[in-house]
Amino acid sequence: MPRRFLSSFALAAFGLSLLLGSSEAWAGPYDLRLSQLGTMANGVVTGNDGDFRSLASELGVLMAPKPVDPADSLGLSGFAVSADISLNTISNGENFWKNATRGDPGKVAPTLQLMGRKGLWPGIEVGAGATHLFGSRLWTISGYGKVAIHEGFHHLPIPSIALRGMFSRLVGAEDMNMTTGAFDISISHVFGVGKTVNLTPYAGYQGLMIFARSGVLDATPTTDEYLDKSPVLSEFVFKDAGMIYRHRPFVGFRFIFSVLRVGVEAMIVPGGKREGEIEGNKVADKSGLQQQYTLSLGLDF
Repeated sequence: MPRRFLSSFALAAFGLSLLLGSSEAWAGPYDLRLSQLGTMANGVVTGNDGDFRSLASELGVLMAPKPVDPADSLGLSGFAVSADISLNTISNGENFWKNATRGDPGKVAPTLQLMGRKGLWPGIEVGAGATHLFGSRLWTISGYGKVAIHEGFHHLPIPSIALRGMFSRLVGAEDMNMTTGAFDISISHVFGVGKTVNLTPYAGYQGLMIFARSGVLDATPTTDEYLDKSPVLSEFVFKDAGMIYRHRPFVGFRFIFSVLRVGVEAMIVPGGKREGEIEGNKVADKSGLQQQYTLSLGLDF
């Protein structure tokens, strides 16, 4: 049953993303229009690679899955579902957001993450889900695997430790091709209150890797090039300039009462510093400091 649920969950989220992306009427302030990052010079359109890399860096942080869970695994028979609401900051005043979006994006971009988790033996946990950026047609389909390398000593002052790998794929974006991968290490400890309540604070570090490129972009979409024999070359592409790396340290706690789980998590993400390279030219990541605050509501089975 849990396996069928996770498959149906991912397929339903993907189908919804296609539905949202099928009509221009759904376009919101955070939807992308990457052709606006091109500039005309000597009859040739050139893409601003620095702005594209910076946009991809902040968008990757925004849409990548968040752990929102302590180090302990669910156990062999454990299964959980959750809905996670996040408030995420972006550098909305920078040109790479203002010039690449359809509206006027705000400083705080809210997202919804839906996640299903299944415990396996021994100390292994897997999950799948989807993340949606409100005010857009953007979704990511994601999954993860976690190994609790040390857990279960809840009656001793010894923390649990876990390693986790996560991935996501962006859908619903116009001409943006983005994949993220992440690894993290976390520690936590369970404090029991009575027989049905426990509180688990946790902390960890996640390294986020973002890979992005564009499709073929047209800087003059309203012009028919077959009818208008202009010498201007209006098509261009943003190539993959290499991995974008972001640091995502996090802290949080999870409260469980019977089958109800409530969690909060905070991530403070420093600005990106890793340069890329395209045909020998350096491409800087000008992304800024980002903050992510998440409230998670879920059920344990």
